[in-house]
Amino acid sequence: MSKVIGIAIILIVGIAGMRFSAYYRKVNEDVERQNNQYNEPVMPAAVIDPGMPASLEPSLEAAQSKGAAELKKWLDQYRSYVKEPRISEIELDYVIAVGRSDPPEARRVFGLVKARNGADSPLAEKISKLAKTYE
Repeated sequence: MSKVIGIAIILIVGIAGMRFSAYYRKVNEDVERQNNQYNEPVMPAAVIDPGMPASLEPSLEAAQSKGAAELKKWLDQYRSYVKEPRISEIELDYVIAVGRSDPPEARRVFGLVKARNGADSPLAEKISKLAKTYE
């Protein structure tokens, strides 16, 4: 009988040890996950675009893929939600898209973008490259 009690005690201790081990691993994983959420790498400032809500990015990409007319509609609809220099960058994309089909419109929009962006603008290089074509 003492052998049976000894085996039962060993089984109970073994099962309890396994359960404790599983519980300890789960708690440890939870702690690691919580610690890692605060140590996630921050995207560099160049990648983060504060000039436009991220929720507008899919609609902008769709409009750009559909051509100049759709991009113009997108600009008309969402212009007030987008800040400089991002709005100027999108307008320069529109200038390039509409340039072949409506050169006067491309020159008009290019002139507006150029007037808003000076030599210290992050778009200054792109504007100077396009100036020969659209002025």
